[in-house]
Amino acid sequence: MNGPRARNIFGAFALMISDDIVRASSSRAPESGPAASALALLAHKPGLSIRMLAAGVGLSHAGAVRLVDRLATEGLIERREHSTDGRTRSLHLTRVGKVASDKVLASRDQVIAEGLSILKPAELKTLCDLAERVLRNRLESLEHSCSICRLCSYEDCTKCPIDAELRERGVDREKNDEA
Repeated sequence: MNGPRARNIFGAFALMISDDIVRASSSRAPESGPAASALALLAHKPGLSIRMLAAGVGLSHAGAVRLVDRLATEGLIERREHSTDGRTRSLHLTRVGKVASDKVLASRDQVIAEGLSILKPAELKTLCDLAERVLRNRLESLEHSCSICRLCSYEDCTKCPIDAELRERGVDREKNDEA
């Protein structure tokens, strides 16, 4: 199987899983839209700036500021002083925000587990290996990495292919994503 039919089948598969993930994770977030992604991304990378959060969740800077304001008002995130830049604030989950993020990520994981449950272990490994190759090849930038990983459970992603690709390209995620 190759050509347009294969791309159509893969496209339908990717959209189905993606739609299910968005629906499930949004149902566990405090509001619809990018809140689920913001909570998951801040669990993944505590201390992100609004600029990097905006890039990760696909909002303008102003839209990200409004989202952060709403999530802070709800007691889910807090702004802290940045370690090196007095003009920038670092975003962190509160204890309540961590609980909300855990619920978002658990719903995401359940959708993926159910969607892939038909695969045998060897098939799942092959799919994972192929997906890792595609992820690494399609990675565009540090900002793009935040978007790709916005609904990842970082604690469960040992040997993250995105982190590995960034390191291979000489990008230090730790230094760059705080700014």
